[in-house]
Amino acid sequence: MKESAYAILSRILKLKFGKQLKDSGVEFHCIYKMINLETDKENYLLVLNDTEIRFVKNRDFIGHFIRFLSSNLEKLNKRYQYLINLEPDEFSDEISIEREYKEIDYYIYKQNELLNLFTDFKQKSE
Repeated sequence: MKESAYAILSRILKLKFGKQLKDSGVEFHCIYKMINLETDKENYLLVLNDTEIRFVKNRDFIGHFIRFLSSNLEKLNKRYQYLINLEPDEFSDEISIEREYKEIDYYIYKQNELLNLFTDFKQKSE
């Protein structure tokens, strides 16, 4: 049975955050373990949503993931503001617009949970 990218990452980091990740709009597609054949040093590449995070140590991943979440939350907040201020017209699908802004609102909530959790992880590791 194939192990999920989250399960592998959780094992590498020794951190559990599946509850906060579930239905957050953040999707881990795949994770790679790379070895520099000259130096024999290991590093990892996580492909998530529309980006990649490269890291060697836990603190590297935590810092990159915090930046990813902050950037993603900024985009979600802009889209949310746009949708709630959108003036409906005869071509608007108000149900679709409402569904999208409710979905974004939930993603914002879940990603803020993740951001708070990883900020705590970062502070504990310093």
